[in-house]
Amino acid sequence: MLALPGLRRFGGWASDRIMVRELGQVRRYLARQEQDGSGLSLDQRIRDRVTAELHPTGPTVVVAHSLGTVVAFEALHDHLGTVPLLITLGSPIGMRTAVRRRMRPQPLAVPASVGRWLNFWDRDDVIAGHPWLEKSITANSASTSPVSRRIDSDGVWTHPALKYLAQPGVAGPVLEALEAVTAG
Repeated sequence: MLALPGLRRFGGWASDRIMVRELGQVRRYLARQEQDGSGLSLDQRIRDRVTAELHPTGPTVVVAHSLGTVVAFEALHDHLGTVPLLITLGSPIGMRTAVRRRMRPQPLAVPASVGRWLNFWDRDDVIAGHPWLEKSITANSASTSPVSRRIDSDGVWTHPALKYLAQPGVAGPVLEALEAVTAG
């Protein structure tokens, strides 16, 4: 559709605006500021909230999207339970300058609790600009590395989580991991 005159210009303008908004959220989180009354920074408050939702010792399947992939990655480094599967969708982690070098802990390595990591990206998702996470994140002590897989969604704006979750290649591993966790 964007090959049609007029739509190409609008599509470029719209995707630029959306990308600025999306990456603005990531920038705000990674600034590690905006302290509340008790002195906790915005990023710490967000990670604390995510960590509170994780099972403290039992298995947890984590599905994260966009900025949530950065938050999950950082939060899982402090998680003591097991994560048989981490799924990341439309992740900006691969953006070397804007994101990756600001994440913690450095150097980036798969959290010890993660048993398997599948990273899904869409070729038209501008937020997942550098999707091959296995090239920039080292394996954990169990030799778990991210495995990046491309999907192809329909439509102009492919970043929404629902676009990713509607793909059988994404939904299948999530359902298999949930079944394994509930059976165990």
